[in-house]
Amino acid sequence: MFLFDTPLQLNITNDKADDLLCFMTFNVKGFGSTNRYRNLKTSKKILEFTKGINPDIICFQEFSRFEFKSFAYYPHKFVGYRQGFEKTLQVIYSKNPIINKGYIDFPDTRNQCIYADIKIKDNVIRVYNIHLQSYMLRVNRSNLTYKGSKRISNKINIAQNKQEEQVKIVLDHASKFDGTIVFSGDFNSTQYSKIYKQLKYNKQDSFIEAGFGFGATYPLFNYPFRIDYVLTGDNIKILSHQNFDLKLSDHEPVLVKMKLN
Repeated sequence: MFLFDTPLQLNITNDKADDLLCFMTFNVKGFGSTNRYRNLKTSKKILEFTKGINPDIICFQEFSRFEFKSFAYYPHKFVGYRQGFEKTLQVIYSKNPIINKGYIDFPDTRNQCIYADIKIKDNVIRVYNIHLQSYMLRVNRSNLTYKGSKRISNKINIAQNKQEEQVKIVLDHASKFDGTIVFSGDFNSTQYSKIYKQLKYNKQDSFIEAGFGFGATYPLFNYPFRIDYVLTGDNIKILSHQNFDLKLSDHEPVLVKMKLN
């Protein structure tokens, strides 16, 4: 499952570059809404937070169809919704033109990945918005038995096997793009996992490069896990990494300021 060991980062950074790019990833858990009812209170707080940050690029996981109009002020978007596909909803919003986009379908799951090629001045970066397989664990008294522990163990093995398959699909897709790549999103795994190490290969982790503290994005049993990431190539300079404690979703957003070299 998860390893109970989180590194402490003590970076001190300067994010005052004139041509910086403000990038955010956030699993918003449907803005607290259901398929039928909008959670006005939570939606309003997330919208106020996002407008206050005003990122150049946002990658949302577990978006809500209630909020499509809420982000109409972004001139460019890729809404990863297809009628008849039972997938978690992911969205990429951008202030810069999206010149290409597409889906990476994972088999036998509601999880998925979308990507967008975004033109920034004379450069094109490919942003992958990744939502890897969830563990879907429920901790209750029935699990505190031998049979319960076996059920949990089986779920963990199934999720990890699916994550490894999904990462192979993403890496194979990314290998065909000759340009700057950003992997971002909810990986549902810690930085000690095999899948994280595969995705990070030859890339920078924004938290390691410019983070401060423990970098928690998902609290479990009040322990600060880091399972949401922004990974970039060496031709991007990470200027700052910021974590938050909003408590508006089961995940916390990650904000990264970067500069294309």
